[in-house]
Amino acid sequence: MPAPANNRVESLIPRPTAFKKGVSGNPKGRRPGSRNRATVEAREFATGLIDDDEYREALRRRMISGTAGPMEPLLWFYAHGRPTDRVETGAPGAFNELTNRELKSRLLAALTAMPQE
Repeated sequence: MPAPANNRVESLIPRPTAFKKGVSGNPKGRRPGSRNRATVEAREFATGLIDDDEYREALRRRMISGTAGPMEPLLWFYAHGRPTDRVETGAPGAFNELTNRELKSRLLAALTAMPQE
């Protein structure tokens, strides 16, 4: 292996290296579906926050009062992934016949009936 350059002129002289021009150092690349470090750290933070009992109680109070912000669904998405879409098929008590006001009042009733931890 050649000695390191001692001055600016020598550093401009091309030298043979382990990497060839146009060839990746990792030809197979990252595996499909693997997460980068920022994604993993964001998921760990969101999971820690969402799983905290104190946070859940505060969230419950904010949902009842109607002050839960738009960040709540994003945190849940980061912590537990994308929610699955479910369609109710018209069994007794189907929600498709309810107005938004009736649906909101049922949700509020369900939240207030939940046992507090």
